[in-house]
Amino acid sequence: MKLNSWPWPNYWVLTKTFAWLDFKLRFHGSALGILWSFLRPLLLFGVLYIVFSKLVRFDIPNYALYLLLGIILWNFFVEATNFALVSIDNKTALLKKVPFPRTIVVFSATITAFISLSFNLIVFLLFFAFSDLTLGVSAILLVVYLISLFFIALGTSYFLTALYAKFKDVRTIWEVLLQLGFWLTPIIYTLSIVPQRFHWWIYLNPLTRAVQYSREALIENRVSNLDGIIALLSMATIIFIFGYLVFRSRAKYFAEEL
Repeated sequence: MKLNSWPWPNYWVLTKTFAWLDFKLRFHGSALGILWSFLRPLLLFGVLYIVFSKLVRFDIPNYALYLLLGIILWNFFVEATNFALVSIDNKTALLKKVPFPRTIVVFSATITAFISLSFNLIVFLLFFAFSDLTLGVSAILLVVYLISLFFIALGTSYFLTALYAKFKDVRTIWEVLLQLGFWLTPIIYTLSIVPQRFHWWIYLNPLTRAVQYSREALIENRVSNLDGIIALLSMATIIFIFGYLVFRSRAKYFAEEL
């Protein structure tokens, strides 16, 4: 098997080991440990909820659930891409000495972020249980949206990591782009406050589709239009393939560039 080939299935054990080890190391030495995986999105949620429901007063039905789900999904994307950059740095010595597919490093980092996402979704469901809403059949589609979001994050991580190995400024630039992306993605606001003529541009952002469709499935108990779902799946596929191919083309240079 080539060093830059896809890790499944021969290196699945190594992938799981990297993912779980990275997850545990995130909270090593912390007094609260794994609880930070729950607390960080909840603290952000608390601040934004007070500001935009009490001060700015967004009149959005079930705004607490609407905001919390948006933050959870957005945080997954942020953590997955940032973990990938950190992981490639932390495993530099290993990459230079041990022959294994470099794709594993990024793939396991995305799984690490997905573990956090799973815990956070449990918190969301607890909030949901105390609301007056009920889960409908449309909630099944959340699986489709989460898989799409996973491959969007994975493809983006492959692309960023491929560039970061040679250009260390990528991390700083990405931090700025993430801050911009948070406001361009309808996390704290609803698309109804955006003029209709701009909706097409906003939906070019695949994260907008993943977040909006997940809200529709869980909170609004309805199925998004089929064209939109197909567009989301297509975007996820294109982003993943593009990022993976860029990563593969540059993986052979990592040992000397990192």
